[in-house]
Amino acid sequence: MLVMTPAAKAMLRKERRRERDAMRGKLGETRHRALVDRLAKTIRTEREAGRIATLFNLEGPLRHAIRSKLCLQGWRWSDADAMARDLLDATFIRLGANRPSWNEGQPEWLIDGGGLIGRLVCARRGCDRPLPEGHRKFCGKLCRDAHHTSIERLLRAGENAALDMAVGRE
Repeated sequence: MLVMTPAAKAMLRKERRRERDAMRGKLGETRHRALVDRLAKTIRTEREAGRIATLFNLEGPLRHAIRSKLCLQGWRWSDADAMARDLLDATFIRLGANRPSWNEGQPEWLIDGGGLIGRLVCARRGCDRPLPEGHRKFCGKLCRDAHHTSIERLLRAGENAALDMAVGRE
């Protein structure tokens, strides 16, 4: 007869719990809370150490790592991805992180101490000429028109063509 040690019994219970979690696509409340605590601590530590600029810098790598770990535990990809997103959303709420608006994430909309940060060079990709006096974004009409034309082409292009254009494979 096989006699199990208390440690072996605990490990077996843990494995069965993970299998149940995978089957139903949900984490138990205690495990969920513990993971959120651990994620929040990790993000806070990295931020305080100056290794990340914002609380959202690790969102992609953490989501990938969580999803990967859950998939290795038997979760379906879609359930693992949804749970990773849920864990990170709960973590950012715990940290009090507020996602910036789309405009606030654009270089020309960065605000420093209440004023708009002035651009020093032309915004058109590849130009990088210094801005003449009185110009805020483009060095001249040619760059402005070329930029707006490329944006229009991106908006009208199909998904694959837009991707190729965005990464410079046009």
